[in-house]
Amino acid sequence: MPSSISTRYPLLWLGLAIILATTTGITGRSIIRKKTLNTPIAAYLIPTDNTARIKFPWWPSTQLALPRALRSGERLTITAGTSLKLIHADTGVTELVTGPIQLFLQQKQPSETNALVSPLPEILSSINTKPGTGNAIIITSPVGVTRYLNPLITWVARDDTTYDVAVTDPADAFVPPRVARGVRPPIALADLETPQRRQLGVDRNYILVIREANSSTIGGASRLLTTTNAQLKNQLPSSPADLIAEAATAMAKLPARTGDAWLALSRLPSDWIRSELGIRLRLRVSAELNYTEELNCALIDARALKTP
Repeated sequence: MPSSISTRYPLLWLGLAIILATTTGITGRSIIRKKTLNTPIAAYLIPTDNTARIKFPWWPSTQLALPRALRSGERLTITAGTSLKLIHADTGVTELVTGPIQLFLQQKQPSETNALVSPLPEILSSINTKPGTGNAIIITSPVGVTRYLNPLITWVARDDTTYDVAVTDPADAFVPPRVARGVRPPIALADLETPQRRQLGVDRNYILVIREANSSTIGGASRLLTTTNAQLKNQLPSSPADLIAEAATAMAKLPARTGDAWLALSRLPSDWIRSELGIRLRLRVSAELNYTEELNCALIDARALKTP
């Protein structure tokens, strides 16, 4: 009795089955990617080391090397032995989760565009790029609200140019400003000359002014407010996971700590800064700082981003 093709060529059939399964899987992932592109973000998964692994239904586990957005209604499993940070997109609250655990979070579409929650196409369509600031000095930190009493002062400096920096207390006209002359960024507030105490006060407004050295024209200025829980011991974190969590927390609630977020983002590795969370934060922060050059770079990275 002649044998069938399936018994004569078992390896051929096995190969065809593998090809069919792979093709179906890739097609399925492509359909899911297009469907979820306009789905709001529920949370972000942040690896704390190089051992983090996650698993999607019907797929083998995979390493989580960079921050990953968890979209509303998406299901995944954090595998046994994995610990990572989970940042809730709507509040910026960060928690440490350890596997094995299954995640399934829901997030409503926000009524207004939200940099951390709204679908990326919506965010991109809402951005109107502005012309450059010309000779104006772009101050990047501190700007807005800060939790640091000895903040690091940073700005966009031109090559071969030094600057004069002053921090004034508008509530007390008799107190001389903190000053530094002929400096380049970054410079800590404590390094400015002052007869006052080196640190800022808690829950207090200040004005930061920067000009080119010996110029009579102010190049840039920003208002800042220290938070009610600001402490001298507050320091910028060092690990990528903590830095991006700091930036997300700083921008999740109003009033935003824009300068604090910039400091954290500026210290991230290049692959982290080009993750979806990194790009979303850069879009929001650079827009608020009116930092057109950085905003354009973030827009380029956003359009090149391949979302899960």
